[in-house]
Amino acid sequence: MGKLRSEFDSLIMFSKREYIIWSSYRMNAWMWVLDTFFNTTIFFFLSLVTKGATIDFFPYGTNYVTFIVLGLSVYYISFTNLGDPFPRVARIYWGGTMDLYMLSPLSYFTPMMGVMYRSVIDDYPRVILALLFGGVFFGASYNFGNLGLSMILLTLLLISTFGIGMISASSFYLFNFKQKAEPIRFIFQDIIIALTAGYYYPLTVLPYPLQVLGSFIPHTYALDALRRLIIPGGNLYVKVLPLQKVINIQPITLDIIILAIMSVIALPLGWWMYIKGIKKARREGTLTRWQ
Repeated sequence: MGKLRSEFDSLIMFSKREYIIWSSYRMNAWMWVLDTFFNTTIFFFLSLVTKGATIDFFPYGTNYVTFIVLGLSVYYISFTNLGDPFPRVARIYWGGTMDLYMLSPLSYFTPMMGVMYRSVIDDYPRVILALLFGGVFFGASYNFGNLGLSMILLTLLLISTFGIGMISASSFYLFNFKQKAEPIRFIFQDIIIALTAGYYYPLTVLPYPLQVLGSFIPHTYALDALRRLIIPGGNLYVKVLPLQKVINIQPITLDIIILAIMSVIALPLGWWMYIKGIKKARREGTLTRWQ
């Protein structure tokens, strides 16, 4: 219990440090708000361009602004959880402090999770801002009658994407990818997710092989379920995803099951690979760069 308390206190101190750095630039908060507002505005104008188009958004209702705001919200969450662990490990390495952290009684994960806090406070609240701006200024409407189920879906998305992010971070030491080009994050975030996650359009508009490819990422199932639950007029029962058409289970139930399976696989695997990479670096003397 004392060890757990010590780790938690250390994580709080790392988080406070990152918050102080983030908030020390007075213009940062204003630019943060404006960036989210302009991103939402861009997609509102995109909704005007697509208004009247023959794109089939069924079963996700008819409000494209709400459709796109939810896509933007999931993007903010997944961009942090999947894309941030690798650069944070790189930051600790190039800063020459990883060996100091590993000489302390801290766990392997506390320093990295602590320095990730800056991205957490920068990206997670953007979800609330995007929903707020979409509703106040651009006509987005939301149904929060299934808020509890929506929070479960978001939690599973957080876990599964962080697991993939940990796999990405492990490659820094495990496979010696010490430059910005890292294949796991590139393949998932810059190719598969960017193309098939359905941030800006329903997956059904893609060729069937790309729909199948999109079935291997958690974003597909999180967005499918969240849009059905939150967009007014969303249909809970029509099957549109490839796996939904194969397995005879209610779509949202299947989405939750798949997200849970991805979480159970990705997080322990990422955890194990990250520890393996750290131990490999300690054996080889490459835990930190020479100053």
